[in-house]
Amino acid sequence: MSLEYSAPIELGGSMGPMTPEDAFVGAANMCFQIVFKTVAEGLGMKLTGYSCRAVGDLQTVDGFKRFVRITMYPEMRFAEGSKTENLQKAVEATKRRCLVTNSMSCEVVVEPKVL
Repeated sequence: MSLEYSAPIELGGSMGPMTPEDAFVGAANMCFQIVFKTVAEGLGMKLTGYSCRAVGDLQTVDGFKRFVRITMYPEMRFAEGSKTENLQKAVEATKRRCLVTNSMSCEVVVEPKVL
């Protein structure tokens, strides 16, 4: 696998390519989606569409920048007859099972929307 990447602009990088910060937030987003699909199906919800915007909140803590929160805004579509009343249960179960987000020291917030 080959990726084009750059340092952040404030460290002399260029605009456009992915930064390590982009990859960090993207890894959380990607893992959550993969695990959510499996968990949702186990709870009677068949996904027919999923897109998600993820936002990392950087703050200075003890003199150093770090992510303190990642907020994901998934928009989902489910097949007719899906048990969408299980949505919050699926989100919580996914948060417990997602390896990447469980390995992060920042808060992970998920604000789902069913379309």
